[in-house]
Amino acid sequence: MATLQQAVKQPKELKQIAAQIKNVALFKAPYKTGNLRRRLNQANRPANMIKVINGQTKSTISVSLDIAPSGAKYGKYWNDPNVSWQVEKGGNPANINYGEKALEDPSVKKEWDKFIKKFSDDYVKMMVKELKGT
Repeated sequence: MATLQQAVKQPKELKQIAAQIKNVALFKAPYKTGNLRRRLNQANRPANMIKVINGQTKSTISVSLDIAPSGAKYGKYWNDPNVSWQVEKGGNPANINYGEKALEDPSVKKEWDKFIKKFSDDYVKMMVKELKGT
């Protein structure tokens, strides 16, 4: 039986999703925090954002976004105003929770939907082939 790793033969689509999440997060991150955007861009590369974990009972694919990479000490404050009330009161409310906003962005959701459809179609084809024994 094929594994999830074998079924995910579309790393290009996964990389596109990771890149889209990163781009939206960079766009939504505040300008006033100095090097936050530069650090976000350096830390969040598609290759280290994508994780495929094969377990005994289930396998998972995850795409992560580091909102407070090394050297971007204010990232966590801007992504969670509960950590610092000064961020919420200090202006730029549109930039608060930039990580969550990136994950909820319609363009990112559209990329996920396309990937899931393609992955599902490919997986079903692979299972049919395995069951037929060809």
